Amino acid sequence: MSEIQKAVICFLYTEKMKSDLILATSLLETLNSMGDEDIVGAEKLMVAYFNALIREVNIAANASGVEGFKEVNVKLEDAVQQIKQHNYVNATKLVSGAISITTTNGHQAAQTLREKALI
Repeated sequence: MSEIQKAVICFLYTEKMKSDLILATSLLETLNSMGDEDIVGAEKLMVAYFNALIREVNIAANASGVEGFKEVNVKLEDAVQQIKQHNYVNATKLVSGAISITTTNGHQAAQTLREKALI
């Protein structure tokens, strides 16, 4: 795969992932405000959402070959465990770390595309 192709793929996946991860942060904040009667179902939905994100990150890692996506995957898997333990603050911190890693990977790809005058 050429450097430009890899940069385009990485850039596209990182932009999508950042959006999905920011959404996950917002959803985690909502869990903090829920009552006990709603929390069990909400946690199940959050875990399902995170599992879908993990699958997307795996696809991005395989398609782009970017090792940083594997780090994002680990953070999301850890966040799932924190959600199951009702520790939404730690889960939010893990997602923030995943956003940071994703942003770094996207920045490198964007820089390559800028150098080639493609963005």
